[in-house]
Amino acid sequence: MPYVSVPRVSSPPFSYDQHSGFHIYDRDRHQVYKRHDPELLYALLTYDAEAAKYTKADKLRKNPPKRTDETHHFYNAQLTHYGLSPTKSKQAAKVALLQVYESENNLTVPPHILNLEENLRSQFRAKEAKLLEEAISKRNEEYELEQKQRAKRKRQEDAVVAEIEEAIITSNKKQKTNVKKPLDIHKLAGTYLIVAPQVSEGWDCQGPLQLQLAPSSTAKHLWGTFDFGVFEGKMRSQPLITSTKPSRSINFFWRGRETGEGESTYGPKNTATFEFLPGGIFKGRMYWDCLGEFEIKGKLEAGGSDECDVADWKREYWAINDANYERERVGRWGGWAGDSDEDDDDDDEAESNSDTD
Repeated sequence: MPYVSVPRVSSPPFSYDQHSGFHIYDRDRHQVYKRHDPELLYALLTYDAEAAKYTKADKLRKNPPKRTDETHHFYNAQLTHYGLSPTKSKQAAKVALLQVYESENNLTVPPHILNLEENLRSQFRAKEAKLLEEAISKRNEEYELEQKQRAKRKRQEDAVVAEIEEAIITSNKKQKTNVKKPLDIHKLAGTYLIVAPQVSEGWDCQGPLQLQLAPSSTAKHLWGTFDFGVFEGKMRSQPLITSTKPSRSINFFWRGRETGEGESTYGPKNTATFEFLPGGIFKGRMYWDCLGEFEIKGKLEAGGSDECDVADWKREYWAINDANYERERVGRWGGWAGDSDEDDDDDDEAESNSDTD
């Protein structure tokens, strides 16, 4: 059942809301005055601070109780609750309440105020029911839209998976008869539509998962930026070395952040391996500490890259390190841990930090 915040209903000077029930609301003082029980009100009216200093045996108490009297506005509100006229002073209000109580041995709420209370309660319940119905309807609409988006994403993912599987079969057939050619990383550059069911379904990601790849200016490394909904980051390939035995697989390290809390994630376990196939398709595996190793596939949607972006990716990649992690942690919980820093030495990942890579 969704929670709804229902505004108070009023018939001045009385109001009704879900927190205080039937009450008098003083707008000038932002104060709520509920009706006091007659016996509790009588005890308040007859409280003797001097007598309270002594026990029933007429001995002085070591720690006599301390009680602060209510305000004039409080006592006037009680007069109104019980159908009596407000007074110009607190003492006059207390006397008026006490006189009625002692003469009738009670304080009685007049029928017209009880009827008003029931009427305001009914108005409030009706408004609450209407808002609740609207909230449920909105939630159902949002759920239906979410289901449609999820089904659309599933169809897109299924289509990409089918295309990738077909490309894998074709590639395997060609590999039996053709000699492998080394990868041209410039042709790998572009934006990929990503399929990773363990991520998209496990965290109910709303939008498509995307990855963008681009080579460094020297083509020694392939850099990337990705947004997988629940986490995002930058990736950097291990040095690309031309070999007499060409491989279509590229290994990456990655550094990023959880999109919820913004906490950074990095280290030697944050790896990915992609095998690039003909037709702008790759398959592989990736590791994330919140999920472990998961399967990932991608299809090139748009080729090309902007070299200026790669420089930004590098800066963001190297800025995620131990020193900045500690500064961010201290920043979240208070304190100071120095200025931000870029990682110039990453022994764990055995990576070289060079702006030319």
